[in-house]
Amino acid sequence: MWIGAGQARLARQGAGDPGVQAAATGALYCWTQLKDPVSAVESGPELLRLLRVLPSPDPRHLQLAQQRLQALRTTTVPAP
Repeated sequence: MWIGAGQARLARQGAGDPGVQAAATGALYCWTQLKDPVSAVESGPELLRLLRVLPSPDPRHLQLAQQRLQALRTTTVPAP
């Protein structure tokens, strides 16, 4: 949901808008709280796409998301 909000704001307001930044930060926080690793792996690439287009004040946000997604991909076994 937060990722979609960030994408919608980005489309309307542009990457530098504070509302877009806030939505992306919220999306990252919510994504890091997901307990279901499969859901996190599925939504992670969308979050990364959102974070990559933003002039983030904290470059650690993108790095955190990339590292978590990589870790989840190596430990999550897809269902048969």
